[in-house]
Amino acid sequence: MANSIQNSMRDIFYKVQFNKTDHPQHMKSLTKLYNKYNLNKFWKDFVWCLQVPLSIQKNHSNVTNTLEFCAKFCMSFYPSQESETTEPISPFLEKLFKFLLSNHNAKDKGVRFRICFFLNMLLNSMGDNAFIDDSLCDQITVNMMERLLDKSPKVREQAVFALYRLQDPSDDECPVIKMYVFHVLKDPNADVRKAVLTTMGKNQKTLQAALTRTRDIDDSVRKKAYEFISKITVRSLTIEQRERLLKDGLEDRSESVRTCVSNVLLPSWLRYYKGEYLNLIHALDGGLGTETATSALQILFKNADLTNLLEQVPLDKDSKLIPLNNLTIENALYWKCVIQHLHRLSCVEELEIIIPELSEFSKYISSFISRMSSQSYEAWVDECHKFILLQLFEISTTYDLSDEMGRKNLNEVIIKTLISDHCSLKIIECIVHHLAKVIPDTNNMLNAVANVISDIRLPLNEIVTQEITEKDRHEKKMQITRKKVEVLELEEGLYKAIKEHNVLEVESIQEKINFLKEEISHISNTLEPQEIIQKEKNDTSTMVKCLNILYTALQSVLTLTPVLRDLMCFVLDSLKHSDCSVRIIALKTLSVYCILDKELAKMYIMMLFYQFSLEQEDPEIWVVSLKGIFDLLLIFGLDYFDILQSHNNTSQNRSERTRTLYTHEESSNNISVANRPDVEEGSCNFIKILTGLLTNENPDLRFTAAEGLCKLLFNERIKSSNLISLLIIMCYNPVNVDDVYVHQCLSTFFESFIIKVPDAHEMFENAYFPTLRIICDAPDVSPLRDINAYHVSKFILNFIRRGYQKNKGQESFDVHNNIAFSLLAEILNPESKIDHEILIKSLPNLCIQIEDEVSKQNLKKAINNVIKMVQEDKQLVKYVKLFERKLETSSDEIEVKIEESSESDE
Repeated sequence: MANSIQNSMRDIFYKVQFNKTDHPQHMKSLTKLYNKYNLNKFWKDFVWCLQVPLSIQKNHSNVTNTLEFCAKFCMSFYPSQESETTEPISPFLEKLFKFLLSNHNAKDKGVRFRICFFLNMLLNSMGDNAFIDDSLCDQITVNMMERLLDKSPKVREQAVFALYRLQDPSDDECPVIKMYVFHVLKDPNADVRKAVLTTMGKNQKTLQAALTRTRDIDDSVRKKAYEFISKITVRSLTIEQRERLLKDGLEDRSESVRTCVSNVLLPSWLRYYKGEYLNLIHALDGGLGTETATSALQILFKNADLTNLLEQVPLDKDSKLIPLNNLTIENALYWKCVIQHLHRLSCVEELEIIIPELSEFSKYISSFISRMSSQSYEAWVDECHKFILLQLFEISTTYDLSDEMGRKNLNEVIIKTLISDHCSLKIIECIVHHLAKVIPDTNNMLNAVANVISDIRLPLNEIVTQEITEKDRHEKKMQITRKKVEVLELEEGLYKAIKEHNVLEVESIQEKINFLKEEISHISNTLEPQEIIQKEKNDTSTMVKCLNILYTALQSVLTLTPVLRDLMCFVLDSLKHSDCSVRIIALKTLSVYCILDKELAKMYIMMLFYQFSLEQEDPEIWVVSLKGIFDLLLIFGLDYFDILQSHNNTSQNRSERTRTLYTHEESSNNISVANRPDVEEGSCNFIKILTGLLTNENPDLRFTAAEGLCKLLFNERIKSSNLISLLIIMCYNPVNVDDVYVHQCLSTFFESFIIKVPDAHEMFENAYFPTLRIICDAPDVSPLRDINAYHVSKFILNFIRRGYQKNKGQESFDVHNNIAFSLLAEILNPESKIDHEILIKSLPNLCIQIEDEVSKQNLKKAINNVIKMVQEDKQLVKYVKLFERKLETSSDEIEVKIEESSESDE
């Protein structure tokens, strides 16, 4: 009889693993067995069969089917959802939960995994409105929270799922929610963080945790975080959070994340606003996050019905314009985005419905500008008006400019706007760029720009009436009367002198009369209004505006015209202005002048360097100057400016033991690689300044210097292993640990540099030992002491190896061969300043291929000497032995090893 129930149950468990459709039939068979035998006997055989699938960790459909069948059968003893009874849990279920919870901490991680997995199945099988006894609930919670701390990430993941139905998002003190938040923020395993985002309920705490995970390092976790947020109403997020979510999501490096934001998050927000695009723009505060709102609309428009888009533009059907009284930030932005969308799709007929002819639209813009000038507004209202004006001008850029009259009208509006006080920087950039198309002839366009700048700085003369008091007026009239009497008396004397033919007296009296008449005329003029000629305006706002107009216009030209050369005096004068913002834009403009004319570049590059010798109120001046310097060096090269380093005698000062592999000066372009001070005190002041900025306190200046030097190296304008060494140290320096932009810049540079630049392997080779010496030789107080020198060594060797992997060439083998000899020599050098342990651990990272038998024997001899030196340290001997085996490895095997280990590279 015993064998009968065991065989029957084993047969049922065997059959249910293959097909779920047969589960109801086998459920009836198992229920009959339960009813036929006593509980203890049934339980003993049931748990004997259940232990088999619970001990298998590997995911397989058969195991899942079996456990799902067991969960359904066990839950058939659970009270139905309609039942309102409070009867205690059935003895069978009590035994089941007791068994599971007593074994949840088994030694085998596969068992722990399956128990959590099965508990999740049991709880999910209870139905949506299920309830559970408090004591059992607490017991499951405590045990599964213990499994949340399991060392196996697979077990932690299943524990997350097992706790899913035991959380209470409405309770601020819910322990499950607290553990979920902790693990989604802190768990090192991406699958666990993803599981939490899949299961945790929605409240403010979990929302904030999900927002944090949108910047997770793992693509799938970021995607899951956006899916979580898409299920929360958009009103639960602040405007800043909405804008940041879209900006980060739409620009994410992972296509799956971008697709999730485009196809899940954005449509869910639009559905919340019932498909009303204007309400969505209002929710995103289009005036502040213009670029984000525009990107969001462009994505939503891709799958939108054109008729629906056109209907939501609040146009007057007759004029095809939005009435000025109804023109707002939201509908102006939406109008522009719809027009640009139709323009991209070349929907001519639809465009004609929502936009008038160019002349009419130019009048519309002019009317809006007049409305802005009609009265004074509060600052925020004025900013809104400028934003709307920008949208109108961006709409004007979509027009076909073949209409000569329309082009003329648009030109007048642009000039009028530039002269007005309603120009923001974005408006200037938009309309000055467009002016190059409105006025196709470059000379005419630049003449227009010059006239605009002149009109802004030299407005029309004004007649100013001087206020004169009645007392002053009476006094001046009395002066005029007295002088007139004196004139009459002198004229009588003149008459007598003429009659007496006294020539000398006639001349004297005539001079007195003329002098008095001039005084009378001057006093009379002071009683009349006078024309006061104003001087050129040089206040900050005027200068910044004019320089921005000129700077933007320069972007549209290829050579300097006479008009631009005349305006250069204005730029140079602006460099002396007292306000930093004026000097910043003046330096930008001067840099563009130098880019357009190589003679000006040679003449004024020192002026850019000169900025670093001055104490600046705003470090942005240094950043702008540095960008200008790098642009000129990239375009014209260092040799054009005589910035090549002179060959010094450092090569003559080398130690006799020094190997040419790692201290050889590459060329006259190289900076000394002996130590860092020598680099900064080299013969070239230009290089001294630029490399010195890599350690500047200002992060923007530091990043600009690193980026510029990387560009010079990548474009082969300079060749310096010492600079490579400085950049590697900069990447590992703890001071820069939070400087994300520097790390991104350097990592991108190294990846491309080793593949694209022919001399990259040689520079990395020559930078290897100096870099390690700088780190190991750093003072105790230096942050460089915290750098792991082995990681740096592995980094350099792996990048050289990666170059081989990409280029499939022999050069990387040659470099690694050279480094191998030098590395062994350095290990055996008793005076070496580099830690021998670091060098020995680095040996297995070398990929060597030596065909010459003599060289191979020399290498083996050096290896044996190293083994003798470290024979007491078994771990170091192991590293040397591992390297020794590579001598007998073929090149094909080396390539395979490279490909297999590339995934673990740092």
